[in-house]
Amino acid sequence: MACGNRIVQRGITARLQVFMTPGGKGWGLRTLEDMPKGAFICEYVGEVMTNTELYERNMRNTGEKHTYPVLLDADWSSEGVLKDEEALCLDATSYGNVARFINHRCSDANLVEIPMEVETPDHHYCHLAFFTARKVNAFEELTWDYGIDFDDHSHPVKAFKCHCGSEFCRDQKSMRRRKSRS
Repeated sequence: MACGNRIVQRGITARLQVFMTPGGKGWGLRTLEDMPKGAFICEYVGEVMTNTELYERNMRNTGEKHTYPVLLDADWSSEGVLKDEEALCLDATSYGNVARFINHRCSDANLVEIPMEVETPDHHYCHLAFFTARKVNAFEELTWDYGIDFDDHSHPVKAFKCHCGSEFCRDQKSMRRRKSRS
């Protein structure tokens, strides 16, 4: 456990706080201390299921808010596109940790996700760890670019209305394109 490559396996060491964000985004996550660029924040924890299973669950639970699972597949560098019934994802809607409170921010988020493969004697497990993309100041909200294509209308899970406030907001650009076409 003293190995310098086991940062994620040691768990959360940053002082984090779940808080109510201003502006109607709901709950968020922030650090209570300055964090240097490249610092480990936390791992994303949730239920492992296929995209199809998640879609079917959401259809049964009408009235639930949109969920945005994290693609969880050991073949991240693949050129091919996985089918929804094959693609594994992590959903933190019902079971998760503090990472479920990290809000989306288009393009200029202060966290980056790093897929990690953890090997045990009988399985390979894929984990998603968050590290700071730049220096983050104490009490600054932690944000992550979910990678949502706001123009993709073919996917069964519809994108939420983005409230990130970034000057690079993809949803705002998408809305401007739709208005200019009408």
